Amino acid sequence: MHNEGRMVTVFAPNAMGIDFLKQLRGANVPVAAISNNTRLTASMEKLGVKHICSVKTTSQRKATALPAVPVGRMYVFEQSFALTCRLLQQCRPWTDEMITVITKQNYPKSIYRMLGADMVIYTQSDQVSFLLTDLLSQDSHQPA
Repeated sequence: MHNEGRMVTVFAPNAMGIDFLKQLRGANVPVAAISNNTRLTASMEKLGVKHICSVKTTSQRKATALPAVPVGRMYVFEQSFALTCRLLQQCRPWTDEMITVITKQNYPKSIYRMLGADMVIYTQSDQVSFLLTDLLSQDSHQPA
């Protein structure tokens, strides 16, 4: 569920994440992207994502300035274990809503949870439409 006015925020460094972003945009869900490099920023802009939250994941600095957009529910598509850990450390303060990590690797879920993830989804499929279905069904249960 995401609060009104807040954006679903996605780190989409791979095909699975990009597909999810396209699904969100197709469903007219307000979205923002997280980017840690210029190549990913360009890719997100090419997809039509207007709000991009930049993070520096090369430094050991944990504190990142709050993004200019109101961040709601967050989805982090794993590119690497170390990068996902850094993103969780930096992005957890941005929102009090759920952060979901989507991974194809069998890393200990407890580490991601200790760093701020509320849910870790392990999948071998590139099909993630169930995430959109879940998000939209939770929104339909919000009081008007």
